[in-house]
Amino acid sequence: MNHPVKECIQKLGLTHRAFVVLYDISWERFRSCLYGYTDSIPRAITGVMVQHGYDEQEAQRQYRQWRKWKAEQELASSPAAVLEGGQ
Repeated sequence: MNHPVKECIQKLGLTHRAFVVLYDISWERFRSCLYGYTDSIPRAITGVMVQHGYDEQEAQRQYRQWRKWKAEQELASSPAAVLEGGQ
């Protein structure tokens, strides 16, 4: 499962640092989005994505799907899930 923001940055050929500096995005907000801590992709980031041909609604849908997948992965690898799976 791909994170749409990471995908965009890779397509632009930028590092994370270059992305936030070039587009004047808060580092904290950017990191929060990369880790899936935000409910949606922040407006400043979607603005950049739209400038580069991304559809905002589709990017948001993919992000929500990625967040759900990531949470399921974390749950599956938690110590409690491992213990329950072994019984």
